[in-house]
Amino acid sequence: MSINIIQDFIPAGRNNRPERTNPMKYVTIHNTGNSSKGAGARNHASYIKGDTAANIPVSWHYTVDEKEIIQHLPDSEIAWHAGDGGSGTGNNQSIAIEICMNSDGDLLRATDNAAELTASLCRKYSIPIENVVQHNYWKSSKYPNGKNCPEMIRAGKPYDWNTFLAKVKSLMTAETVPKPAETGKLYRVQVGAFSVKANAEALLAKLKAQGYSDAFVKAE
Repeated sequence: MSINIIQDFIPAGRNNRPERTNPMKYVTIHNTGNSSKGAGARNHASYIKGDTAANIPVSWHYTVDEKEIIQHLPDSEIAWHAGDGGSGTGNNQSIAIEICMNSDGDLLRATDNAAELTASLCRKYSIPIENVVQHNYWKSSKYPNGKNCPEMIRAGKPYDWNTFLAKVKSLMTAETVPKPAETGKLYRVQVGAFSVKANAEALLAKLKAQGYSDAFVKAE
């Protein structure tokens, strides 16, 4: 992750922290629905620990803005975010990410940060890209066609859902080349072996012409 995750958990025993095991099979993407100035990750971290959120109850795992990511629950615990009830798959089997959409924030940067977080969670828990879903994916009696969430991404802001998934997939599959350990050893690459010295010298001349200044002929 290029951005640090700050853990600021909902206290144990609160109504919006059920402390039940989450098998972490999905990642559910939300927008906060709060466009007020100042409604960034820290603002929502304060809200989710307060009485209003506890009494609803509502909770989720991460809030992301352009500057930071705040984690409110362990990934391995369920949260009340999908609106599909106490036994619903969305609530019981997914990790919830809320993307801030405050009017004084950077929506593009926040959404990019959420894509990076999503990719990190997918790699960590072997969650397939097909299981990265919108809040809209989960249905309920109140929202039989799914809630219009994440509302900004669904409106193509700062980009559409397919672009978000493409970014996540690219980050999931990006290969990190490890830096080799400094051993002090040299490793030789042999590019040819000839029974006729003239042929070896001809290849040597070709290599040096191409800039391989350390090439040489050695009899075995």
